[in-house]
Order: sequence, then structure tokens, then C-alpha cells
Amino acid sequence: MSQLPKPLFAIRTRAFTITILVLTSLFASAQNTFIIKDVTVIPMNSEKSIPGQAVVIKDGKITEITGVGKLKPLKEATVINGKGKYLVPGLFDMHAHFFQEQGDHKNTCENELKVMLANGLTTVRILAGHPSYLEARAKVRQGIWKGPELFIASPQFAGRWPWPTDFKNFEVADTKEKAVEAVKKYKQEGYDEIKITFMIKREVYDAIVQTAKEEAIRVVGHVGPEVKLPAALAAGQQIEHMDEFIDMLLPDTSYNHGQSVSDMNIWRRNAWATVPYLDESKIPSLVRSVKDAGVYVTPTNFFFFSSFGHGMTDEEYKQRPDYAYIPANIREERWGIKDRYWKNAPPPESRDKYVYLRKKMTYELWKAGVPLMAGSDSPEWFLVTGFSIHDELETFVKAGLTPFAALQTATIHPARHLGIDKRTGTIEAGKEADLLLLDKNPLEEIRNTRSISGVLASGKWYDKKALEKMLEEAKPEK
Repeated sequence: MSQLPKPLFAIRTRAFTITILVLTSLFASAQNTFIIKDVTVIPMNSEKSIPGQAVVIKDGKITEITGVGKLKPLKEATVINGKGKYLVPGLFDMHAHFFQEQGDHKNTCENELKVMLANGLTTVRILAGHPSYLEARAKVRQGIWKGPELFIASPQFAGRWPWPTDFKNFEVADTKEKAVEAVKKYKQEGYDEIKITFMIKREVYDAIVQTAKEEAIRVVGHVGPEVKLPAALAAGQQIEHMDEFIDMLLPDTSYNHGQSVSDMNIWRRNAWATVPYLDESKIPSLVRSVKDAGVYVTPTNFFFFSSFGHGMTDEEYKQRPDYAYIPANIREERWGIKDRYWKNAPPPESRDKYVYLRKKMTYELWKAGVPLMAGSDSPEWFLVTGFSIHDELETFVKAGLTPFAALQTATIHPARHLGIDKRTGTIEAGKEADLLLLDKNPLEEIRNTRSISGVLASGKWYDKKALEKMLEEAKPEK
């Protein structure tokens, strides 16, 4: 067989290489450019929905939002049919954990992140840090793992830690000196916030707040009876669970009673004895103090209502979609925790009043303009991060918020708190394309956030089939 002259062979080889590069470039362009066509956009920068829109995404950013008739042809793009569907920003869960904290502390973060993303979460704040969670954050950023963008709070600061464990996602801060050193250490290690939980003394709390201010890192989390709500509000702490809010409704709030149902006292039956004495007429002054402090509040109401308030039957827990994603060894642990509470549960009248007052406080905070944020506190009891954020959104509406206001708690409000609202949290040209495509309108019925048709995150599109595959992959071994 005769050979081509070397110059001609070289020319053809070069031409072939150029052709491959061009085709590869066009393929990459198509993979990185998406058009969601003929969709109703719910931008969340105002209470409106805009039908018949075309949303153009290139390299993970929204480059154009326009009427379908005005869209210029783009040959190298993946077209997603949005007809009859609704586009909202990807959801936030501002209070989440990983299963690694429970059971035998097995690291299942990769699968849990898939569950989060498949349920429409594109940003999640983990509120009790650990080095393995920092690794998970890095793997998502690098595209090694599929999942939402992660914000990781420090290991939780506690005055003491009475539970034996090999998994250290806590920091015992029983002196000012230890607290100061720990805040500096966790800021240096790359945690996003300082998390406070149990039994912190007031002088230690003040040292944490002052050091965090000097280190330019936020303080978030619980408010304990030794700190009390006025001090936390004065410090500008971002408050989880509405801790100590209900204590402010007691006839006398001047003493360190430690017996109301805030925080860990919810487990103590004698603390529930204070509930009949809670004074609803004190809510307006409470709300004013929270509003004046300018803090963000994450109520985590669904967790409290479903676990300690109304509760659920065993069969109702098993029928929840979350249940299939709880590792078997942790399920056993969860049943034990549930039985521990419900075998000696407080009377239904106290539990009903507790639920009512939490709903009332949530509603009045919203009416006053206090920025509320959606947080699930999953995985607790039989809730799993991803599924449970939709329950929390429903709980906001049941408290009296509009569906739009409920969506704000999982979109623009968290984005503002985290300082990332210039790039995400709403649907606008120039922002990152963290997007959730729904089959039904969530402004008509908040449950419709569950009607997920697709998710766009980190420049990648996941249709319904891909999301179902992720969920299947994430199921633990039986």
C-alpha cells in the first residue's frame, strides 16, 4: 500500500484534528448552554409570575430572560421544554445535618447530597461542623460529587458534652479562654459560621460573640437559659428554633428558670407544666424586640410539631418518603428516641397550645417583616434532609404565611443572610442558574414545590429521570 507524501499526510491529520476540536467545542457549548423555553418564571424578586418566557443559561449563569417570541436562535444549546411548567430559584435548607452524627458514624455524605439535590435543594447550611463535611463541600465545588452548594458551620460550641461519642462535631467551651481559641481556630480552618448549642455560660457567650466579631465570622444557633434572648438579640446572633422566644411569654421572665420548653427542656415533662401559663398577649412586644434587633430567624417548626407536638403514628412515619433513606441501624435508634418521648408525653392540651403559640409567633414575626428562613433540622427522628424542607414550607403556610412568603424563606432570605444574594436566590439575568422546574404552580399551592420536573445546579441539568436515578442510588442497604 502506497503512503501519502509526508506533507499531505500532515495536512490531512491537522485538518482531522481541527475538525475534532471544532466538534468537541460545539458539543461542549451545547452541554454548557441551556434554554428553558415557554416556561412561567417565578423570579422571587417580587410577587409575580411571568408566563411564556425563555431563560437562557450559559456556563452556569443566566444570560437572558425574554419572551419566547423575542428569543434569538441559538444552535448550540440544549432546549428544555418548559410549557405548562414553573421555574423557581433552587431551594435552601438553612438547618441541616448529616447521618454521620448518628448511629455508628458512617460517612454517607455523598448519597445524602444526592437526596438533597434530587429534592430541589441547591444550597444547604450544615449546622454542626466536622472535617469530613469540609471535604464534602470541596468535592461538590470540584464537581466530584453531585449536590447542593454547602455552607458549613463550626463544630457546635457547648458548655459540656454529656453524651459519650467517638464523633467530635462539638467543642466544649467552658471557659472564655477556650472559647476565644476555638473561634479563631475554626475561622482559620474554613468554617463559614460559629454554631452555639447547649449549656453555654453568659461570660463564655460574650467571649464567643466578641471574638467572632473581631474575626469577621457570624454567630448562629441556639439561645440557652444562661444567655437568654435579650442578650442574643443585643449580640445580633442569628437564632435557630426560636429558642427562648416562648420563654418570653412566661409571667416572669426575669429569673433563670431553665424550665420552659425551649431547647433541650422540650424533653422534660416538668418543663411542659409551664405551658398553660404562657401569655399570648406578650407576643407583640417579643416581635418588636426581634424586629428591632434585625436578626434572621429559622423556626424549624415542622420538626417540633411532627416530633413533639402533634406527632405521627408509626405507620404515618413509615409511609413518609424519607423513611426509605434512613439507614437501618439509625432507624432502630430513631424508634427508641420516639418511644422515650411519647411514653411519657405531656398532655394534649399543652402540646396543642405549644403548637398554636409557635405558629402565632411565626405569623407575627412575618407580618412585622422579620426575615424568616426555612430549616428542617434533618435528619432528626424520621426526617431526611431534602424531603423535609417541603414539609417546613407547608408549615409556614399553615401558620398563616402566603405561599410566596413561604418560598422567600427558602430562596431570597437565606441568600441575603449568607451574603450571596448578588449571585443566587432569585431568577435574574447575571445570576447563577440554581433553578427548580416544577410541574405545578407553588404560588397556588405550596405543596407544589414537590412536583419537581428538573433541577439545574452547578451548570448541569438533571431531568426527572436523572433525579429518580439519584434517589435510587442513594437508598441505603437494607
